[in-house]
Amino acid sequence: MHAVRNISLCTKDCLCLYVCPTGATDTETGQIDAEKCLDGCRLCVDACPSHAISLVPEKFPAQQEKTDAVRQALLSLAESKVKQEKIAADIGKNTDNPILRQLAKALALSNRLMAEDLIRESGYMLPQSRNVQDFLQTLLAANQPAGFPKEAAERLLEILNNKDKNKEDKKMSGKNTTLDNLMEAFAGESQANRKYLAYSKKAEKDGNLNAAKLFKAASDAETLHALKHFEVAGKIATTADNLKDAVAGETHEYKEMYPDFVKLAEEEGNKAALLSFTYAMKAEEVHARLYQEALDNLDQTEGVFYYLCPICGNIEKFRPEKCSICGVPGSKFIEY
Repeated sequence: MHAVRNISLCTKDCLCLYVCPTGATDTETGQIDAEKCLDGCRLCVDACPSHAISLVPEKFPAQQEKTDAVRQALLSLAESKVKQEKIAADIGKNTDNPILRQLAKALALSNRLMAEDLIRESGYMLPQSRNVQDFLQTLLAANQPAGFPKEAAERLLEILNNKDKNKEDKKMSGKNTTLDNLMEAFAGESQANRKYLAYSKKAEKDGNLNAAKLFKAASDAETLHALKHFEVAGKIATTADNLKDAVAGETHEYKEMYPDFVKLAEEEGNKAALLSFTYAMKAEEVHARLYQEALDNLDQTEGVFYYLCPICGNIEKFRPEKCSICGVPGSKFIEY
């Protein structure tokens, strides 16, 4: 099983980004990276307040066979539902009656859901169906009007074909390597560490101190396991190389990832997400600069202190009067 996100339901609360132990939910496309997703984890599913994330099986049952007549009937019904959705949407736009507007909105959504189900049953939204690839190839072969997203269709077709090829390659190659198993174990132990730490804080808040201590001890134990797996997998290089890797990661986030997130949140008027993305983007830029400074002064022996803002994640080399990103008083900063 792996998680998938329904973009039309997503309200950009971004809780899934914080609970995911592998970073599978943090992608530029908005879709969840199935390769990174842990089997049956459910952390993002349970955290999503808009129910936009669900689990789907890695392997679907074979598509149910349908005659051409049945498939054509399904598609005709779907087309009818699309027309009804448009009619309902137009009614909602052209009425001042709030009750009628709300009813029209509900009818439009109802017709959309029915159309999606009909198309799915036709085999055009089923991952195990060849209809999707055949349909895309038909679109690409035909003369399309200006504005047709040819590149997107080609890319989707490439992804679907590569997915089939990768599955076949994996099937032929046999079992995972020990390195694969080490990294899977690292991800699992990392997830358990964050999960037990969250449980510990909740137990402490509820006054169950013994349970809180047990969860904290287990959290630390899982950290030991995760660090050992990561080390044995050979993922820890020299400090210089580790700093270079950190610089690259933080730079990607503040230059490439977060600007797009900020722009979309601003366009959608989602002020909470806009603030969250902006804080993180600015903080990641600071992190990249500090990592680069550390790399440039790797031989420095004089002690350096760092101060962390508990709100936005900004880091300073001195305790400021207030945070330069979010304005939190410097007295709240945590010293390292």
